[in-house]
Amino acid sequence: MAYNARALPFVVSVLVLAVCCCSGTQLYAADFPWQLRVKDDGITVYTRKVEGSPILAFKADMTIDAPLDKVVRFYEDEKKLPQWYYQCVRAEVIETESAEQQIFYFVVHLPWPVTERDSVFRRTKSVDPASGTVTYSATALPKRLPVEKGKIRVQALDSTWHFTPLGGGRTAVRFEQHSDPGGSIPAFLVNKLVVDIPFNSLKNMRKMILDIK
Repeated sequence: MAYNARALPFVVSVLVLAVCCCSGTQLYAADFPWQLRVKDDGITVYTRKVEGSPILAFKADMTIDAPLDKVVRFYEDEKKLPQWYYQCVRAEVIETESAEQQIFYFVVHLPWPVTERDSVFRRTKSVDPASGTVTYSATALPKRLPVEKGKIRVQALDSTWHFTPLGGGRTAVRFEQHSDPGGSIPAFLVNKLVVDIPFNSLKNMRKMILDIK
């Protein structure tokens, strides 16, 4: 199924789901199975309903021909986030709580007349000793900083990035997320665009990692 990367610019609205990740799949009702939305260019994207929420959850998978340490090192460089995370215009660590936990501030630009979204979230790193999978989970801290004029704060975020080492120096990447972008963006528009965020972000990430010598 071919994918049009130019699909509706409102895609950015969900993007504020920041660079992150959280084991939120446990919150998704088993009654709502994943539905394949895109399978293109080595990337698959699925969405499903979340009980009690008008916003769909998504998950996206791809494999990168690069070793785990290279992929993780790239992902942890917050200065590169605006270059690969779709429509991100600002990303910074505002506090390092420990080697495994950081507080992020994240902003995405939305096309007029939609207001920019910002998010504050805690990102936590963990490693599975059995599989070697490195996981980054993120949860929103909407009251951690005052909201800047002209922005709307993301109120809820449940997001995870999983990086699993494979044979032959490759890495499997999975990005899952569900959020409340705040404000008055119609749910039906958000749900049409939840595919664009993970697809374009993963595609950009892969290209930049493979370009690193």
